[in-house]
Amino acid sequence: MRNSLVTKLIVFLLLYPLSTNSALSKNIDNQSLSNKLEEILNQRKDYLLKDLFFKKSFNKFNKQYLGFKNKYKDSKWSIKMIENDPNKSLLDIKIKSTRTINNQIYNLDTKQTVKIETYKNKIKDYKVIDDESILNSQKSPLIVKIISPSKVLTGERYEINLIVEQPLDNSIIASGMIILKNNERTNISNDLFGIKPNQSGGLFKYIQAPLEPGSQTISAIITHPEGIYSITKKIRVVRVGL
Repeated sequence: MRNSLVTKLIVFLLLYPLSTNSALSKNIDNQSLSNKLEEILNQRKDYLLKDLFFKKSFNKFNKQYLGFKNKYKDSKWSIKMIENDPNKSLLDIKIKSTRTINNQIYNLDTKQTVKIETYKNKIKDYKVIDDESILNSQKSPLIVKIISPSKVLTGERYEINLIVEQPLDNSIIASGMIILKNNERTNISNDLFGIKPNQSGGLFKYIQAPLEPGSQTISAIITHPEGIYSITKKIRVVRVGL
């Protein structure tokens, strides 16, 4: 009996460190993966990207990345691991870039939380959990404060406020806000926004969350003689108790 217990104890002591080291190794691999991804994107070594993905996830990423790269130039990426499990991790991604539209330069600031699933130090799948992108005129003095939830309940009626913190003068501000469908994000226009003039110093609107869990993407724009400010934000929609 004693020998049996000793044997079990020895087996436990031998196996437990191995399992711990294995998990630690995967966590280190995931951290290394995020560092490599940041380095490749900042150094514009796009030919190396496919080495970090499985084929299916690479095709998905590459299509989105090429579309982004064709519109935005001189992008600076910051990719940090904020939650690191052996096979699933959360990345905090920040992108700063510029875009020229009708000879006007705009600054882009994007913040994303992305969940990645990895296998053998490659990205098997990924999903954008949170997403907020702000595009504004490069030399615009507009300062806008955003008041918005990051998560709402199914069917909830919630409010989004864009407040011009330092009104420039008595010039009329025009603004509009819409809920984007999946196929609208890359093809939006002033008509779609329903932009209307106002002198309230911002944009305030109530939104109805969908009845099914998932996400809802809101896009808003504020225009002023001194510049343009627009934001696109993904809001998580969850069931009660989640």
